[in-house]
Amino acid sequence: MKKGSIIRYFPGNNTPEGYYSFFDYILPWKQAQRIIIIKGGPGVGKSTMIRKITKELVERGLDIELLHCTADSNSLDGLIVKDYNIALLDGTAPHMIDPKFPGCVDEIVNFGEYWNEAGLKKQKDHIFRLQARVKHLYKRVYNYLKASKIIFNNLEQTYGSLVNRRLVEAKADEIICSVFDGVERRDKVSFQRRMFASGITPEGSINFLDELFSNVGKRYILTGNPGTGKSFILKKIVDHAASKGLDMDVFYCPMNTEKIEHIIIKELDIGFVTSIKPHILSKTKENDEFLDMNSFLEISKLGHVEEEINQDYSLAWSLFDKAVETLVEVKKTRDDLEGIYSSNMNFEVTSKVAEKLLDKILSYI
Repeated sequence: MKKGSIIRYFPGNNTPEGYYSFFDYILPWKQAQRIIIIKGGPGVGKSTMIRKITKELVERGLDIELLHCTADSNSLDGLIVKDYNIALLDGTAPHMIDPKFPGCVDEIVNFGEYWNEAGLKKQKDHIFRLQARVKHLYKRVYNYLKASKIIFNNLEQTYGSLVNRRLVEAKADEIICSVFDGVERRDKVSFQRRMFASGITPEGSINFLDELFSNVGKRYILTGNPGTGKSFILKKIVDHAASKGLDMDVFYCPMNTEKIEHIIIKELDIGFVTSIKPHILSKTKENDEFLDMNSFLEISKLGHVEEEINQDYSLAWSLFDKAVETLVEVKKTRDDLEGIYSSNMNFEVTSKVAEKLLDKILSYI
């Protein structure tokens, strides 16, 4: 039997506004066959269980979407068996998920039933201190990101004032004409799944662009400085695709959760990738079409603002790096918490729970 495939992305992210989740836009409850929500503290084995179940499902030829965690990019927040609209999700902080249609769509599996409560009570004060430390550090992370975003806004304004908007709009219209030529309107409402292709994590900015776009036939690669019109073009493409009733995977920017960075229109086998620092598409194809948005800048005027641009870039990335450094401290503290909980877990029982969950998922398939 041919093995199933795996794609990866982040369902939520660390942003200047705090932790931001797209869980509800990835697999809407009313479209789901089954959503299994796992509850329990850090280090109780949720990610390990998701990884094991994924391996079993892929071996059976099922295509899986893995939802990665921005608290630790190697950790998993869930899986989706896409063709069957089945999800297994970590429903604990910071991505709190609760049942919306208990029994008929979703259910809870509580790993708290399998820990040593007496052992955890002995560590109560230590757990309180560690959780308070995590909360404090996350506030610092989000403030650094917020400050970084303000400086990036300066860069967008500076470059934006030097862009020939008429040429950008003409280019957007040219791409739309090329992409949607002969595409008839579907008799349905466009469904747009929202997610993040890159995450701000303790490991830095991690992205899954190469994997997500590896099987997309035709790809448009957008490059260029902030404010040069990349998101403007992508927004026009999403709006036009929606008017045609086309379904899309739309990937947003962690530094601005309203800004579109990448698009996949599977029905047309077309993708759009914003390939700039810190998320660069490293694997290109012969038929990729590149669009350098800096070509729409009035280069003659750049010299007058070069010094302030360099200062803003340096400051913005310095603040971003400070946020990542603080996330490293968050992870160290969370690792200490996980150590407490894992030392008080009955993993023999949770392994049997994982087997039952695998059987349950397979029964829905």
